[in-house]
Amino acid sequence: MTFILQPTVRKALLAVAAMALTGCAGLQPVNKPGVPGQTVTASTPRPAGVASYFDVLDLMAPGDAVRQSTELASTLTQAQQSPTASNRLRYAIALGAAGHVSSNPVEARRLISDLLAGQNDLTPQEVSLANAFLREFDARVALYADLARQREESERQMKSIGADDDRRYSALNAETQRLKKALAEAERKLEAVAEMERTLTPEGQ
Repeated sequence: MTFILQPTVRKALLAVAAMALTGCAGLQPVNKPGVPGQTVTASTPRPAGVASYFDVLDLMAPGDAVRQSTELASTLTQAQQSPTASNRLRYAIALGAAGHVSSNPVEARRLISDLLAGQNDLTPQEVSLANAFLREFDARVALYADLARQREESERQMKSIGADDDRRYSALNAETQRLKKALAEAERKLEAVAEMERTLTPEGQ
């Protein structure tokens, strides 16, 4: 079952990522071709622009399942055919993004953890972004685990209710309302996690 987070959570995460990437202006510009008669200095391969990660988030936003599946397949293909650190990070972000049927924050968290643990050529800004998503996926995994436990408890109680037991039926209704409130509270906590990331991420990294 896929849970779709409140829009404010995604906005807060985007704010975190934006603050983590404010240092991208410090990257040196790519050498431009010289005029005729001048020697052109070959530029070294550089990590993809940070804007590409925001493009992934935009394309994985809820609203169009075909667009989401197309972008997820595209990032997977790029990661498989050219497994650079930036391509692998874009795929992990797409895979873990909330609001699509194939969302898998558990696997996305593993992919980012493996990426950061090994050798990579990510810029400091990309590392900050990866860590921000790693913490966000951690929070979502914990949230989903808690919701799953509560759902199992609710199902267990439902099985134990007799057809004519009005009192226990009323108690189950009350429990259902409590679970709904717990879900809302859990989402508020997740939003607070994203807000904390926005607050704690040093500006200008």
